[in-house]
Amino acid sequence: MKKYFLLPAWLLTACISLMMGCSKSSSPIPLPLIPLKPTIASISPATGPANTSVTITGANFDLTASSNTVKFNGTAGTVTSASATSLVVTAPAGGSSGAVTVATSSGTATGPNFTYLVAAPPPTITSISPISGPASTVVTITGTNFKTVITDDTVKFNGTAATVQTATATVLTVVAPTGGSTGTVTVTTSDGKATGATYTYTSSTTSVYVCGSYITGLGYWKDGVFNALTNCLDARSIFVSGTDVYVSGTDNSYSPAYWKNGVHNSLPMSPTHNSGSGMSIFVSGPDVYVAGFDVINGALSRPMCWKNGVALTTVTMTGADTLGGLNGVSVSGSDVYVAGYVSPYSGNQKVAYWKNGSEVLLTDGSSVAIGTGSYLNGSDIYVSGYIEGVTQAYYWKNGTPLALNTPVITGTCYGRSVFVSGAGDAYVVGEYQGLAKYWKNGTMYDLTTTSPGGLVSEAAFSVAGSGTDIYIAGLYSGKGAGYWKNGVFTVLPGAQSVACIFVK
Repeated sequence: MKKYFLLPAWLLTACISLMMGCSKSSSPIPLPLIPLKPTIASISPATGPANTSVTITGANFDLTASSNTVKFNGTAGTVTSASATSLVVTAPAGGSSGAVTVATSSGTATGPNFTYLVAAPPPTITSISPISGPASTVVTITGTNFKTVITDDTVKFNGTAATVQTATATVLTVVAPTGGSTGTVTVTTSDGKATGATYTYTSSTTSVYVCGSYITGLGYWKDGVFNALTNCLDARSIFVSGTDVYVSGTDNSYSPAYWKNGVHNSLPMSPTHNSGSGMSIFVSGPDVYVAGFDVINGALSRPMCWKNGVALTTVTMTGADTLGGLNGVSVSGSDVYVAGYVSPYSGNQKVAYWKNGSEVLLTDGSSVAIGTGSYLNGSDIYVSGYIEGVTQAYYWKNGTPLALNTPVITGTCYGRSVFVSGAGDAYVVGEYQGLAKYWKNGTMYDLTTTSPGGLVSEAAFSVAGSGTDIYIAGLYSGKGAGYWKNGVFTVLPGAQSVACIFVK
């Protein structure tokens, strides 16, 4: 007989629940997500100074900028923006060349090297000279860290850009811009900006006129602005009377000529002569005087002087002299002075001047000698010139030779032009050993820092003055054609050569 046991009610209920739970299908338990480590594909740029903005391209960056730690060879930089694939970070000032790393909470990635470049120092200004003057004044800026290419230095006068003429690492020469105003002078390069002293603009009634050759033709500059002359082959001399500008020279038909305010006026020549030039011009009241020469087929030069376009017959030659030319003319009242040279048909040229046609010989013909210019100071006539192959150079006052002193004669010393200041100082300009020089009362002074020898070619051609200021037109080797004002050189834009200067 089988026996049966009755389970307690609570145990029976538990067994039924367990069997029912075991009969259901089971579901998988989800696994937690594991964040991916960052990776670096590239950095750009890979070189630069401190504070360069560097873009890091890669994957798995944190979207919060501050949650990405970027280091440059171990020094942390500042992350300025972030996405999952790109970070923008500033190279830290204390960083050094080495690998760039990105660390997030998921790990660290090592990328390419970033190479630190040493930033060039910014410019500085220690002084400007002069500190005042009118527009077009040449100003010398002294300092450090300037660029040696003039276009790489931006100079402004109270915000107005100036023209940089010359540039070294420590000195800039610039022209105070027209339209500028009183204020600080600044120099800006790719490395930074320097602020210097204040330049004070002053008014000026002096204008500078220079005639010569431009890149596209002949004419003259007024305060640095070129004015072309039509039908002009050579511009030799310039004179300003009132508002009228006169230039003498040679026209395109090889004839002597002059221009008044750009209008061409031809000058008559001797019978059978077919070319010539107006070498010097002077205006006295309504009268225009031109001195020069004419030739036949390039030879047999004769000195000529014209008044209002009519040839004067007062330039006489004595003895065997039949040839010559004039390079200077000055007028005082009814007295007309011209200076130049004469020679026999076969023989050396001699320096000479004429007063109202009366000839005064200044050299004896033993050496080739040329009178190059003249200046009338009251009743005193000064003549510049040169004598070849001698050990002493001269200029002349009223026919008396006065020495142009030089350290040692190793070649001909050329006096090209003469001027006498209101203080009575005689200035002669020219060249010595191929270098531009000037003499004040016979004592020689340098106009340039050029060393003699080699392919050096420079000279001073003309001198003029206004008040205490002395202006000299010429050629500065390595810089170009222009003029000096009190020894400071200004390049004339586009000038290929200059011949004469006038200030008014």
